[in-house]
Amino acid sequence: MIKPRRLTPSLNALRAFEASARYESFVKAAEELAVTPGAISQQVSALEEKLGLALFDRVKQRLYLTQAGKTYLSPLRESFDRMESATQDLLTYGGTGGKIKLGVLPTIATYWLIPKLPAFSAQFPNIELQMETLELNFVSPERAPNLEGGLIDVGIFYGDGYWKNLHAEKLLEENIIAVATPESIDNCKGNNPFHILPLLRHSTRPQTWELWSDFIQDFSLAPKGPSFEHFYMLKAAVLSSMGIALLPDIFVQQEIQSGALIQLNKSAMKSNHAYYIVYQEKGREDMNIDVFCKWLLGAVDLW
Repeated sequence: MIKPRRLTPSLNALRAFEASARYESFVKAAEELAVTPGAISQQVSALEEKLGLALFDRVKQRLYLTQAGKTYLSPLRESFDRMESATQDLLTYGGTGGKIKLGVLPTIATYWLIPKLPAFSAQFPNIELQMETLELNFVSPERAPNLEGGLIDVGIFYGDGYWKNLHAEKLLEENIIAVATPESIDNCKGNNPFHILPLLRHSTRPQTWELWSDFIQDFSLAPKGPSFEHFYMLKAAVLSSMGIALLPDIFVQQEIQSGALIQLNKSAMKSNHAYYIVYQEKGREDMNIDVFCKWLLGAVDLW
């Protein structure tokens, strides 16, 4: 059942308020919207009356946003920006394409996803991908996906796949391997490298070496040396012969094939979590999101 928007003020009133807040002036807002300053003032006053809150303090012909005005302005500005972007996309693509704002963890974007995107662009030239790395503005304090506010449409996240109010589809399993440079291994002179070389750590996954110890049944491992927040940092460290790193196999295939890195064990440790495509439930109705997700899921087995 579609609910009527009884609380939503008129679009003209909202536009008048947003423009006045941007310029801190009814006169300049009137120039942008091609109406008189009096009309803008009346629209804003009517909006304040409907809300029962003052949005501006008016001091000697200057406008100053109240706290209520500041709180109201931020989501309104985002909404107007999205309407502007949607209109631009419609005029550009004629309803047959558009933009997808894609949030991806930096390492999987660099080493796995980006090399595959030319194939998507060739197949769907009218869909433009805007890629952002997933930093704190897309992740909650609990390190769960945060897709509120329309900053991104689709994310590729690492986790268990169960996130409130989000649709998640498993994209990739993660298999962890131990790697080091040939030079590092040579320096061990035939001794067990796990007992000689520094065991480099991933700071946001501090338990990985403990799990690896269980996996290879060597309970004498003592992780030591520097730690790194991102896998690409950890990869750079191991390539610099700083020690042994535990990395997802998909991130180091080129280096293993070229001989820059050596895999120390034949088998890989399967992670408890995986990489998921996530989007809000309303994304199911977006043709572009549906096309991209189906392409990614359908093609992943081919790579």
